[in-house]
Amino acid sequence: MSQNELIIFTSIALFITFSLGWLARILIEKLSHKSPRTPTGDRLMAESFHKAETDHALIVDQLKKRDTELTNKLAQAQAELKATMDGLHNARVEIENLKEISQKTKKD
Repeated sequence: MSQNELIIFTSIALFITFSLGWLARILIEKLSHKSPRTPTGDRLMAESFHKAETDHALIVDQLKKRDTELTNKLAQAQAELKATMDGLHNARVEIENLKEISQKTKKD
């Protein structure tokens, strides 16, 4: 084998090796390429977190509204209870007055 044949053989071998490496890189790149349409784990986690925050804000707003409604109902119930108790007290006082008047008239 002459020197020229050795150089040509080595050049062909290096070119084939370079070509195989280049094709392997392209193949690996194609296989590991992620489509932009498919969400990654981080994107899914971020979307889930955002949805959870939105749901949390809605629930907090609903709870505040419900708390306000219940506070108003409690205030109304307490006002009605006070009015009822005042009416009951007045009725008892009136009954006592009528009993006293009735007993005075019986004595006379």
